[in-house]
Amino acid sequence: MSKDSPSPLATKRIPSIDRFRGLVIICMILFQFAEHFKNLGKWATVSLHAPNENAIYILPNLSLADLVAPAFILAIGLTFMPSMKRRIEKQGRKEAVSHFLRRYLTLIGIGIAMNGINDILDGNDDLVSKIAIGLTALVLLFGVIALILKLAKVKNREKFYKVYWVYMCIVGVFGIVVAIINAFMLVTGRTDESYGHWLVLHHIGFAGLVAIPFALLPDKTGHYIRLLAGLGILSLYAVFHEGNLKNDLFPNNLELIDKVADGGFIGGFAWGAMLLLYLFFAEEFRKRKNKYLPPASFGIFTIVFIGLLWSIFKTLPETDTWAGALSGFLPINKGSVSPSYVLITTYLALLVFYIFELFNSLETKFDILAWWGKNPILMYCIEFGFVGALTAALGDYFETAPAPIGAAFVIGVGVLLTVVAYILDKKKIIIKL
Repeated sequence: MSKDSPSPLATKRIPSIDRFRGLVIICMILFQFAEHFKNLGKWATVSLHAPNENAIYILPNLSLADLVAPAFILAIGLTFMPSMKRRIEKQGRKEAVSHFLRRYLTLIGIGIAMNGINDILDGNDDLVSKIAIGLTALVLLFGVIALILKLAKVKNREKFYKVYWVYMCIVGVFGIVVAIINAFMLVTGRTDESYGHWLVLHHIGFAGLVAIPFALLPDKTGHYIRLLAGLGILSLYAVFHEGNLKNDLFPNNLELIDKVADGGFIGGFAWGAMLLLYLFFAEEFRKRKNKYLPPASFGIFTIVFIGLLWSIFKTLPETDTWAGALSGFLPINKGSVSPSYVLITTYLALLVFYIFELFNSLETKFDILAWWGKNPILMYCIEFGFVGALTAALGDYFETAPAPIGAAFVIGVGVLLTVVAYILDKKKIIIKL
C-alpha cells in the first residue's frame, strides 16, 4: 500500500468520481451492517441479493443490493486508464504492469484474509479454510509489524513493506488457485459443492487482472478494442452460460456457475468483461464536449438496454414475485453473473454516475460522499474489523434487538466511520494499493 503525495503527473480529483465511489462504499458497509438487525423491517433486507424472497427488487430477479458490486467495479473503471497512463509516464511500462498486477492480486489477498477471519469465527475446519486461516495469521502478524515500524519510524521500513506486499500477492494467487480447482471439479462432475473463499473483493480483483492487457493498448485503437474485447468476452461467456455440460452434476450451466458466490473463477470473466465496458465508457464520458449531455455511445447503450428489458419481460413466466423469476431469454441472475445482469447493471451504474456528473461544479465543505470516496478500500477494511468485532462480541443480540436500538447502532456506526473519513480527508491521507 502507498500514501498519495503531490506529483507533477497528478491530476485534480474529480468530485463526481469521489462522490460516486463514496456512495458505493457507504451502501456496501451500511447495507451489510443493517442486515444483522432483523427488527429493522425492510431496512434489514436492503442488503439481500436475489433470489431471496425478502430482498428489495427493482427488476425480475434483480435486487437493489445486486447493483452495488457492479457500481464498485465502475468506480475502479473510472480511474483505471488515467492511473495506468500516469504510472507508465512516471515509472515505465514494465513497472506499471507489475504495480497493477500487485494491486489486484493484493485485493484478492485482502478478500482471502477476510475469509480466513470468518473461518476462525465460524469454526470452519476444512482444508481450504485451514490454509486460509494460516495465511491470514501471517497477514495479521505482518500488519502489526508494519504498523510498529511505521510508528517507530524505523529506517528502511519500505523494504519490509515490499515483502508484505509480495506476501499479499501470494495470498491472492492462492485465492485464484482455489477458484480454478473448484471450477475444474464442478465442470468435470467431481463435485457439486463450492469451496467458498470467493466474494466481492475477489471478483473485483480478478476483473482488474482481466483488464490489464487491454489497458496497455494505445489510445487510438485501444479505446475501441477494449469495447470489442468486453463484448467478445461477454459473448463467449453467454454461449457457455446458456449451455449445458454433459458430465457435470447440474441441470444447466447457469446453476453450475451459480454454485460459487459471484460466479467463482468462471464468472470472473464476466466481471472482467464488465470492467472493460466501463473502461470504454469512462473514456467516452471523459472526452465528451458537453458536460451536461452523455456521450452518443451511451445513447446507443440506452437503446440496447430498453431492447434487452423488453425481451426479458416478454419471455418472463407468470409469477407473483420477482424473486427467482428467470426469463426465457437471457435471464437476469447475479449468482451466475448472467450476460443480461452484466449489461443491465453496467447501464444502471453508468446512469447513476452520469447524475453525479451533472453536479460536478457543486462545491461544499460538508462533502460526506467525497470523504468516503477517497479511501474506499481502507474504509471497507476498517468497517470489516470494527463491525466484525461488534457482531462477535454481541452475538445473537442483533437478531432480537428492538428497531430503535438497531437504528441507533447503524446510525452510530455510520457517523463514527464518517468521522474517520473526515479526519483522513482533512489530513490529506489517501491510502491505496
